[in-house]
Amino acid sequence: MSNDRTLGGLAVLMALTLVIFGWGLAAPFAYEPVGPRAFPMITAILIGACGIILLVKGGGAVEPNAAGVNRGILGIAAALLAYALVFQSLGFVVSTALMSAVVARIFGATWAQSVSTGVVLSVGSFLLFDHGLDVVLPTGILGDLL
Repeated sequence: MSNDRTLGGLAVLMALTLVIFGWGLAAPFAYEPVGPRAFPMITAILIGACGIILLVKGGGAVEPNAAGVNRGILGIAAALLAYALVFQSLGFVVSTALMSAVVARIFGATWAQSVSTGVVLSVGSFLLFDHGLDVVLPTGILGDLL
């Protein structure tokens, strides 16, 4: 079995999991036209479709990862796990800036590039979502500053 088919099977399982957990989402009151169920269902459809394509198409011989790639993958997975764990307590801006800086470093950016990119990305995203689109995001340790 090729890696493409393995990934396709895992994608289909992920899509089914999204459907199972997302189907029961319902807001106690209607605060938006499509409700909270729409995002996981749309995501499940897209992931499932891509998984089915990979299952059907398959793939050829697989080359091993270049040196250091697995370390980078593990680093990004660890950064995302840490992001999920500190998101509420540190808040969107701080946790997103830290996670973005770590990921940028993994991709080879300098510390100055990583930190400046993380700060600009997190503050810009916060302003867009919280102030522009009225999506409430946790402010965390910055509290009243935002």
